[in-house]
Amino acid sequence: MKKIVLACGSGVATSTAVAKKVSDLLNANGYEGQYEIVQCAISEAAANCEGADMLVATTVAPAGITCAYVSGVPFLTGMGKADAEKQILDLMAQ
Repeated sequence: MKKIVLACGSGVATSTAVAKKVSDLLNANGYEGQYEIVQCAISEAAANCEGADMLVATTVAPAGITCAYVSGVPFLTGMGKADAEKQILDLMAQ
């Protein structure tokens, strides 16, 4: 089971939108039931990354994270989305 931390400024609005898109991506690629998504505020990201496989955040990577970082901004803007999706799928395959 992969643990994915999704973070935004407050842990509510944009992380929820990105969580849906990441979940749809993973399910469409055969990962349904193989991951857990945890949403949080970016200020809580470092603590939530303990034991996590990746952090997808709509902000810059915070100091002190111990897992892989993927920018969530492309899921909001559409620019660079294919690259972000590839990063997530590559991390899931590890």
